[in-house]
Amino acid sequence: MVLFLDIFNFFLLAARLLMSTSEGPGRPSGLVLRVEPVFGAAPLVLNSPTYQTGKLNKLAISRLRFYLTTVVLRYADGRTYAEPASHHLIDTDPEAMASLTVALPGAPAGKLRYLTFSVGVDSAANVAGALGGDLDPARGMYWAWHSGYVNAKLEGSAPQLATPHHEFAYHIGGFRAPFNTRRTMTLAVPASIATGGRLVLRADVARWLDALPIAQLADVQIPNAAAMTVADACSRMFYLYEPPVHAGR
Repeated sequence: MVLFLDIFNFFLLAARLLMSTSEGPGRPSGLVLRVEPVFGAAPLVLNSPTYQTGKLNKLAISRLRFYLTTVVLRYADGRTYAEPASHHLIDTDPEAMASLTVALPGAPAGKLRYLTFSVGVDSAANVAGALGGDLDPARGMYWAWHSGYVNAKLEGSAPQLATPHHEFAYHIGGFRAPFNTRRTMTLAVPASIATGGRLVLRADVARWLDALPIAQLADVQIPNAAAMTVADACSRMFYLYEPPVHAGR
């Protein structure tokens, strides 16, 4: 009987060790980062002239693209995971919806505390010249005339703008001081989603536009002081979405 119990306890311990190795602390390893383009509380729909800001009562967004790079996860226990080769072109075009999902299969399991990422391409990639994958110039995010990448693009129109065709356009690039338009953000991960294996990063275009004097600054497409202002405004778009807790649950 004693021998049977010893064998039983041995296999029970082995099973627990196997489960802890395969699942990690609380969930399997790997994480999915989902980017959700929105305008205020509503999903962003391109070419829909139904949006408004505090400065414009009717506008449409025709293009939103940006580089999400240098993704770093920081855990409650002090560990850090930095995604290798971290360059993702986020594109809201209906034909590019797959770009909104960023898989991080190498991310270890554990309770997250912070998400850090950059909008824009670092200087090393810029000076390396035209590359492939999401950094392929054919993606439309490379300035051949300037030998560098466009960090973010936002285009649209609003009848109130006194510009040709009432359009606005922000093509934000530049990596050399004093016009380095790459921006890095660190967001605290809410406790309710810290162990779920999935983060939803919202990019709220309304926040970007509300931070700009759009009537006086409707077109920026070169590295300059105005581009720095637009890059600062762009960095205000982002927050981690925390699903509401339904009553009665």
